[in-house]
Amino acid sequence: LSEFEEKGDKRRVAVIEPMRGGMGAMKGQDGVDARDTSLNNMRNHPVETVENEMGLVVRRYDVRIDSGGAGKWRGGVGQILEFEVLRDGGKVLSRGMERLRFPAYGVGGGKPGERMRAILNQGRKNEEELVKFDQLEVNAGDTVSFLMAGGGGYGDPFERDCEAVCQDVEMSFVSRARARIDYGVVISDSGALDVAATKRLRARRAKDNIHADFDFGPEREAWERVFDDDTMCDLNRRLLALPKSVRQDKRRWIIEQAAPDPPIAGAGSLTVVLADADAARRRLARAMAQAFGPEQSP
Repeated sequence: LSEFEEKGDKRRVAVIEPMRGGMGAMKGQDGVDARDTSLNNMRNHPVETVENEMGLVVRRYDVRIDSGGAGKWRGGVGQILEFEVLRDGGKVLSRGMERLRFPAYGVGGGKPGERMRAILNQGRKNEEELVKFDQLEVNAGDTVSFLMAGGGGYGDPFERDCEAVCQDVEMSFVSRARARIDYGVVISDSGALDVAATKRLRARRAKDNIHADFDFGPEREAWERVFDDDTMCDLNRRLLALPKSVRQDKRRWIIEQAAPDPPIAGAGSLTVVLADADAARRRLARAMAQAFGPEQSP
């Protein structure tokens, strides 16, 4: 939602566009592209109407190539929305900036989708990767780019129908480079399928890196090695014994002790902070003992 100062004390407020990511794939069906079913009471606004009513120009409004997780059934791709501000004194209000940290996971050999990104002045010297924000102050000449997250894939990508991959490339859902890397499908510059090269590439592929169940992506996997289900259940059980007014602050402090100086979502990766999982778990145990005291036997 974008807000711009008008003459006098008035402000003009308008919704530029709902942020739509891709939906996850399911067995037998690709994910829906650039669609969010939770926004069933909102529709996209014609670009011409938005530009006419607000002090901005929409520079890009497209699908985000390669954002859907690879799979036998592909995850849905997200959208790209980029606009340039034409007047000073504006504010951009953003809601629903999800999947900045952890991508939508892949299932049964499928790969995770791409995480969401938000970028101020992309491609310029003053480019800035944005974190999750409530309000962003902008002025004339600034550009804001939202790259929405993609859905997770389902099934082994090397089992995807080659013609379906070719169609994905033709529709700009998948690039030729990623078709080769993720799907083992070789497509010429003219868009034709190279059958012989595809057979050779798929035959050489090693399957030792395929996740039989879920592929959460490296950052989520680094997190789970420290904050696994048993640990989080124990932490939540102890927090429930505390007054409601202190639970959230206590939980935040404990996690910050285990993962000191964590990067803000969208501005870095937890894989570096949690690279030594054993050390992080020791820090977590010390923090919980300090916060709750020794565990009492029932």
